[in-house]
Amino acid sequence: MPADARAAVLRAFGAPHDIETVSLRDPGQGEVLVRISAAGICHSDVGQADGEWDFPLPGVLGHEGAGVVERIGPGVTGVSAGDNVILNLAPGCGICRHCLDGRPIRCQASLAAMAAGRLTTGPSPICLGRQQVATYSLLSCFAERAVVAERSVIPVPDGIPAEVGALIGCAVITGVGAAIETLKVPSGSRGAVIGAGGVGLSAILGARLAGAASVVAVDPAAGRRAAALELGATGAFNAADEARNRQLRDAGPAEGFDWSIVTVGRPEAIRLGIESIRPGGTACIVGLAPQNTPVPVDMLDLVTYERTVVGSAYGSASPHALIPRLAGLYLAGQLPLDRLITDRFPLEQIDEAFARSREAAGLRCVLNVSGDASRP
Repeated sequence: MPADARAAVLRAFGAPHDIETVSLRDPGQGEVLVRISAAGICHSDVGQADGEWDFPLPGVLGHEGAGVVERIGPGVTGVSAGDNVILNLAPGCGICRHCLDGRPIRCQASLAAMAAGRLTTGPSPICLGRQQVATYSLLSCFAERAVVAERSVIPVPDGIPAEVGALIGCAVITGVGAAIETLKVPSGSRGAVIGAGGVGLSAILGARLAGAASVVAVDPAAGRRAAALELGATGAFNAADEARNRQLRDAGPAEGFDWSIVTVGRPEAIRLGIESIRPGGTACIVGLAPQNTPVPVDMLDLVTYERTVVGSAYGSASPHALIPRLAGLYLAGQLPLDRLITDRFPLEQIDEAFARSREAAGLRCVLNVSGDASRP
């Protein structure tokens, strides 16, 4: 039978969310119904709410979540009711060359469904009366319940708090994955992480885990720079310090960083990430710039210095392989992910959480959607 759920509905870009009761259709073939326990506030959600990218409205945002399977649809064999799961925004179609290569984030069928506000397995499951509501990133975590594809849920051990699981589902897989999968940070190397929010701090943790000798964090917020140093950065600079940025650029050709990870989508940050690496170095771009935003790059320097610029999406690996690995590292005490969470809000205060994110206040905000998200 269909399920009801309170959800944060976005009706217009730049407008506050409306907390409303929506209806969810029964999970269909290859789908599951999940009770959402916790949802993280990612800057991509904020950018989408502000209209930085096209998306059909009304919609329910949220793509960083964790919860418990309540019901399964026909043909589901990988999970059962009662399983604790992390939600995965890259389920893929399962049969294209990208999915078969273990890179479902590249799946074109999945990306088309995402852009249309539906699931890979069928239409959006969310309705307000007779009006269909778009599903964001194949998930829509800013709601008490979600119907998603079976491939969009990954079981995790009971010892993972839901709020930590939510962060693993986006910030952590993206940041740690950029370091250990995309760049495969070499032991003893020197690097910079530009942007020290949830993704940037995860990248620092990943780089240090890989054996980087030094990692410099660049961020305008003093609190985030301090957190970066506490979590393993060996230096931290104010992104608004133009003199320091100029020094990093000037040092690039002779003694720049071996690699950089750029976790913010501002053109000036992306340029700094490219220009501060040494000849032969690699700049890994994770942050999403607003749609149709150009980034000027000096192609003469890029070619002459043989620098590499690479995009990294969702950890550059199969989520079904990487997410359980990250969960295991957390349980082993090697990824102190609890320290990334500085603000907790109920679903009704989602706009306050968005305001914190816009102001770059704190580190990561988490919505306690249903139950106690901080308990395993």
